[in-house]
Amino acid sequence: MAPNHKLSEVSVDGGYLIRKKYPAKNGRFWLQFLVGTLLNVCIIAASVGLTMIYVNTELQSLKDQMQIHEERLAWLEGASSKQEAGEKDVPTWKDAQLRTRRDRQPQVSSGHSVQRNETHLPGYGPGNAGAALCRDGRDGRDGKDGQDGAQGPAGPAGPTGMKGQKGDPGIDTDRGSSDMMLHRRAKRDLGDGNSSLTAENQESGAHDVKPSGGETYVRWGRTTCPSDANTELVYAGIAAGAHYTNKGGSVDFFCLPSDPEWSASHKDGVNSGSFLYGMEYEVSAFDPFSHENAEFLHDRDVPCAVCRLMDRGTQHLFPAKLGCPEDWTEEYRGFLMSGNQGHEQRSKAVCVDEAPEATPGSQTSENGALLYIIEGKCGSLLCPPYVEGREIACTVCSI
Repeated sequence: MAPNHKLSEVSVDGGYLIRKKYPAKNGRFWLQFLVGTLLNVCIIAASVGLTMIYVNTELQSLKDQMQIHEERLAWLEGASSKQEAGEKDVPTWKDAQLRTRRDRQPQVSSGHSVQRNETHLPGYGPGNAGAALCRDGRDGRDGKDGQDGAQGPAGPAGPTGMKGQKGDPGIDTDRGSSDMMLHRRAKRDLGDGNSSLTAENQESGAHDVKPSGGETYVRWGRTTCPSDANTELVYAGIAAGAHYTNKGGSVDFFCLPSDPEWSASHKDGVNSGSFLYGMEYEVSAFDPFSHENAEFLHDRDVPCAVCRLMDRGTQHLFPAKLGCPEDWTEEYRGFLMSGNQGHEQRSKAVCVDEAPEATPGSQTSENGALLYIIEGKCGSLLCPPYVEGREIACTVCSI
């Protein structure tokens, strides 16, 4: 009986030990199941988050593109309506550039510079995990221009000027072209006392004779003409030329008007082998220009203005000069720019205004006709007075 009792104890103890192992195995199973479930939830949440970020980025890019096209359309419509109304003044694009600067430039607050236009929620900071960021909204579009105010009262009449000298007698055109040029010069010098009008005509209020000037030039990088140089705006437009990778095509740069006209026999589509592309600034390496009219220039489209001399008959571009000779009138100054020497397309050099503008909504690099600043290269170019790699200035003068 004693052996049987021992076997029973062993059996009972063995059964107890076997039953004791089952809870431990069940606990490990549920622990592994819980860990796997949490891991799957984390992977799904990360996938959903990345998808939402991608969708948000694409929507923002689409929104920016739509606003760019809206600005282009508004500018073209405004330029066309003012051209039809006979207005000479073309609105500047300073407001559009200020909006671009606010969207692209880092913001500064309380003397601390930040990399993005962000606002941290209370209780969160850049160094804390789980920081919540709120981005400032974009400014609304500018409103329409208001109507002109009432014209003010006329000012007092100025003192009577001195009587001018008697004009030269008329000449016969058969006497030669040199005499004709002298006659034209005498008619042009209305402000120096050599008027072609007699004193009686002046006292009776006869109209002045239109000056014999009239030569035109292009002010590259601006949409207006100098107001203090007695010039008039013919039209403002967009600069264009051949693509920088083309081996042929035109070497000239053109100032295209913003309201083109088309022949009745035109045919849309690629029908020839010569094309015009928009012109862009290429100043990523170094930008010496003033930014009072455009905060950003690189990869922006180049505007232009065709100007007419009112009382002068000659204009000339003076390279490497920051001024004009004596008795000449300065139209504007800036920097010489042309195509890159490593590109296939050869182009003429132009003088771009020292404070250029940029076409609004043109921050996307589309290439086309490209403008690079011309620099001096010593060797065959005498140094000194020229300096290796220094940008060449320019001035457009008239007389």
